[in-house]
Amino acid sequence: GIAGPVRAYAVAGDEGMDFAPVAPERTFATYEALMAAMTMESGAWAFVPIEEVVPTVTAIAVSNIDLVRGKGDPADWPYVEGVTMVALTAEGRATAEALVAEHSAPLPEAVTVIATGDILQSRCSLARIRASGDWGAALRGPVGEYLASADLTLGSIDGSIQDISEPFGCFPHVNLSSPPEVIEALTLSGFDEVTVATNHVFDCGEALCGAQAMLRTIELLEEAGIAVVGGGENLEEALAPAILTAGETTFGILGFDDVAAYLLEAGESRAGTAPLDDSYAEENAAGEPSFFRPASELGLERFRERIRALAAEVDVVVVQVQTGTEDTHDPSPRSIKALRAAVEEGATLVVGNQAHHVQAIEAGAEAFIAYALGNFIFDQIRLEGHMQGYLLEATYWGARLVNLRLVPYVIEDRYRPMFAEGAVRAKILSDVFEASTRLAAR
Repeated sequence: GIAGPVRAYAVAGDEGMDFAPVAPERTFATYEALMAAMTMESGAWAFVPIEEVVPTVTAIAVSNIDLVRGKGDPADWPYVEGVTMVALTAEGRATAEALVAEHSAPLPEAVTVIATGDILQSRCSLARIRASGDWGAALRGPVGEYLASADLTLGSIDGSIQDISEPFGCFPHVNLSSPPEVIEALTLSGFDEVTVATNHVFDCGEALCGAQAMLRTIELLEEAGIAVVGGGENLEEALAPAILTAGETTFGILGFDDVAAYLLEAGESRAGTAPLDDSYAEENAAGEPSFFRPASELGLERFRERIRALAAEVDVVVVQVQTGTEDTHDPSPRSIKALRAAVEEGATLVVGNQAHHVQAIEAGAEAFIAYALGNFIFDQIRLEGHMQGYLLEATYWGARLVNLRLVPYVIEDRYRPMFAEGAVRAKILSDVFEASTRLAAR
């Protein structure tokens, strides 16, 4: 996807493999060293044993066969070295059978998770959807089909979905609400879970219904079979995880907000969103939105404890956080502090949103952080970045994260995401990778 030189790398002793039309440019003593050298800007590719694959690199499909992602028949994989064994004794036959059995073990079950950016079927997006005559129009097509193909599809609902009051239409305002009919697009495309720990979930159109807008959003989504995290009747409900099973792997998902939680946070007996900060007292005393405040004011003891406890109960922990400043590809210090803390406590997939732009990523051998995926369904058009984003696809083998893919899209007609191609696709990925390089240099 990114223009530049392509280089073959290999571990010493593997040079005899068919690297045509080029020979390996570099060799390494171990696969660990090889993987460390395969940075985002390296342009490197290599043959590696499947057990050596880590999420810092991307597995490549060949002839529609992708062993890591569980796509295609492994028997048809072209890069296999054939060995002929001739057994002349009973002992030899037993040895040959044992070797065949050892190398014929089935591959691990692959579970695919896809996460999206901000979903707002409101304002001008809502007007376009209504005009189409199809409540599923935003995701009826290739993007929706791709989402539905995942074992788990996760999203972020950045506004309310309610039938208490009529949502405002297509004119300048920031009261972002949608009618229940928009859920059709989510069910059509197979959403399994969404977070409502977001900053517009109390919006209610023509009425001032506050937390009731959020509670009705949760109710409507759950009635549609979509699990919800990040909000509830009280703090304990808002902090509760969603537990989902795909194949034989159990996922625990948590949602938190640091954008408007200083206003909307749930309390012991107060409905609201799941707050990221232990306390917003310092931020409120400063008289400005919490996400503008320094990272030193962000307390994460409760956040860490919730993730740590969940990691002891499930195979995989996923954390969704509404955090950061808008209209930039670079994550804020508060975002960095929080999302890295999630990994430290056992989360292996951490997804941020709020920037309305794509932001940096951080990949490790066992976990992955995406600071922002961009708008997914939203009518913003002021900046080019408002109309671009990527879907994050993560593949797990049991509890082990083995592969990541970034799938860019553009938002057409202010409501419909469509896969990006050519130079636009490359530009979106470059924005992510360049921001990641800047983050690594901080």
